[in-house]
Order: sequence, then C-alpha cells, then structure tokens
Amino acid sequence: MTPVWRNDDLEGAIIGAIFLRGADPEVLSILSRVPASAFSVRQYGDIYSGICRQARGTGVIDPVLLSETMPEHSATILQSGKIVWAKSSLPNYVSTLERNAAIRDAEAVIELALSGIRSASNGERAVEALKAAQSKMAGISLTADTVQPVHIDEILPAIIDRVDARNTGKEEVASLLTGIDDLDVMTGGIDPTDLVIIAARPSMGKTELALDIIDKVSEQGHGVLFFTMEMANIQIGERMVSAAGGMPVSRLKAAAHFDNEDWARLTSGVGRLTGRNIWMVDSTDLTVEQVKQTATSLQLLHPEIALVVIDYLALIKIQSSARYDLAVGEVSKGLKNLAKANKTPVIALSQLSRGVESRPNKRPMNSDMKNSGEIEADADLILMLYRDEVYNPESPAKGIAEINITKQRNGELGTVYRRFYNGHFLPIDQEEAKRRSAQQVKPQGRRYSKNGHASNADF
Repeated sequence: MTPVWRNDDLEGAIIGAIFLRGADPEVLSILSRVPASAFSVRQYGDIYSGICRQARGTGVIDPVLLSETMPEHSATILQSGKIVWAKSSLPNYVSTLERNAAIRDAEAVIELALSGIRSASNGERAVEALKAAQSKMAGISLTADTVQPVHIDEILPAIIDRVDARNTGKEEVASLLTGIDDLDVMTGGIDPTDLVIIAARPSMGKTELALDIIDKVSEQGHGVLFFTMEMANIQIGERMVSAAGGMPVSRLKAAAHFDNEDWARLTSGVGRLTGRNIWMVDSTDLTVEQVKQTATSLQLLHPEIALVVIDYLALIKIQSSARYDLAVGEVSKGLKNLAKANKTPVIALSQLSRGVESRPNKRPMNSDMKNSGEIEADADLILMLYRDEVYNPESPAKGIAEINITKQRNGELGTVYRRFYNGHFLPIDQEEAKRRSAQQVKPQGRRYSKNGHASNADF
C-alpha cells in the first residue's frame, strides 16, 4: 500500500498551480524555502528544480519555455498546467508536501537507527546509534519558516539562462525605468529588488519627484502602490492632476476664477490619469509589517504592480523597543526585504536633519539623513534633492533642481538636473543646468513667509 505521505496527485497539482500562478510573491516564497527533495516523485522533483532555475534566471515561470529545456518531461509539464482547480489551493498543498517530506525523513532516520541498534556489538554502540537518530530528528522541521540554502551549481545555470535571455531580448525582470531619461542613463533604471531612498530638507520636492516617477512608471503600463502617510489621497490626487495638466496645484484652489484654459488643463490632467494602474493608501501609523502585508496582498491580485512608494519613512510606526536609530533600521530592513521578496522595488522618502542648514554648502550628504547609518546601509540607491533658490533667492540656478546620486550600489555617483516650475519637475538641458548650478552666490539662509512657514512649502 502506498504510504499517505507519498501523494503523486498532490505533487502534480503543486506543479500545475505554480505554472498557473507564475512568479507571484507567494510562489517565489515557496521556491525559496521548499527543496526539490520534498517531492517523492522524481519527475516532479526534476520539474520543480527546472522551475526554480527558470525563476532565478529569467524571472518568469513558463511551462512552454521550460518544456523546451526539459523535453523529457514536456508532456507532464504541459499536462500539469491544465490543473486549474489547484491554483487557489497552492499554500495548503505545499504545507501537506512539507509535512509528507518531514515524515519521510523521520522514517528514514528511524529505519537507520533501528538498523544501527540491531547491528550494534554492545550497548554503547546501540546508544550511539540512538543519539545520532535523536540529533537528526531534531533537525527535521514541520514548520514553513525554514530557509533553503541554494548550492552554487544551481545558481550557475540560472546565470547562463539570464545572460542568454538578455542577449536575445527575452529577459522580463529588467530594471524599472523611472522615465527621467538622464537619471535612467546614469542608473540603468531601478533593479527589481532595490530599496531607493529620496532624501531632502522640506520644500525641496521629495513628494513631487516621487509623483513624477509614479506618473512616468504608470504611463509605461506598470502598476504603482503609493503609501501616502503624510497627505490624504485626495490631496495627492490634486497634485497628480495638476502635474498631468501642466498647472500649479495652487490653481486648483482658485476654481471660482477658472478660465477656459484652466478647465482645459484640468480636463487634460484627469484624462491622462484615467485608467492608470495607481493605488493609494493614506492610512497613518502603519507598521512595516502592515506595509509588507498590504503590498504583497495587492500584488497577488494585481501582478502588474511594479513599484511601491512610501511617503515617508519616518511615518512608519515603530514597534521595536530597541534604540531609536536601530529601530529605524529595522523599518528600512523591512522595506528592503519587501523589495527582495516581491521582486518589486521600493522607493521611500526620508527627511534630512537640520544640520544641513548650518553649513555654507547646503547640498545634502548621506550623513544628513536622520539615523542615517542603518538607512544608508540598507539602501541600494540614494537620491538627494537640492534647490539652491530655497536658500538663495537670486541664485543663478533658480528654477533648477539637483538630483544628487550619493549612493549607487551598482553604479557611479553623479548629478542629474531637472527644471522646477509651478511646483513640478520638467526636463532641462543638463550642461546648461550644470553651468548655472556651479555659479556661487552668498547663502542667505532659508526664506520664510510672514506666517512663519518656509516658502515654496507647497512643493
């Protein structure tokens, strides 16, 4: 009689469900922890190994492409992809698979122990066999929180597959382009597992830059999830519409005085954004775990989501009792883990300390980030914003924003320039902007309006 912990139908259903679901976050999590040895049927184990290699190499899970590389299993692969009823049951099936594998491992350990005890020449030898079995039994886990190490021999073929996919233009897990051409040239785009930090003092344009990237990423057909913890989603929507329509956001507050051009711009902005795959969450006091759960759940429903944006880092609720800078580090590590697990980059906005204001050269540095040590270590890319006119009203660089790349894990540092007009970022000639930004004027300190608020705070 076939033991209950060997179930060919179950293992076939798991393979089929993986093919049907593709490389979604839950499937990628399963691939990271479940070894091929968990399958009792060798054929399914071989196919599962092929799936892991395909996912690591090209970022996709495709039964047709896998059949081409595993012709001996092509019939089973294509047949497994037709088990449509298994799609929603994958987590439960995998739990059963892991349980069955643990029972098989325990059975093997017990049989080995019995053999050792029966063949022992004396009691001491029998006890040694028993202790060896106890040690091995302790290493058998029935939980799903284990991590499966990957041997280099499994990685190398995936590297060949990835290079081949790039060579033939078939790689699907490519860098995400921000749509800011000069920035994309310098960075090559954002890698799928990147944590990107946009940092600046108030009024420099952090949120506006994030909205500019959201607009351009969604314009490419990608989906974006935006956690707007500082402003209500209706306020963010107004800023997006004003940017899309080419008008100052403050103009929307003067709707009683709209002329025909204003109405035309508003209509154009709404029309441009209609149908975009943009989701917003304006809840406050979210923990990093809630952010991760929300992002993962939504991506399972909408696989087109290619970017998560958080405005801003300090508004994520800290639950740790550790020293504050270390607790902030746990948040940044959580966001990095989110990007890595879901293969979806995360952009998080961060405030800079007031120490910037006390220097003659007020261009920010990584050390200006509040509790910067942990954040800087976790970030793959750090973009520091600077607008000289905030401090120097008559600056030759008035209307120019600098995006200073102060950390890039896989590239060079440098500066990209943008025109800043009506509170929005626009293209600008890089050489002209560089020349004007290099001209020096005497710093005058931050400008403040009569009500005591920093000017340009609307940006």
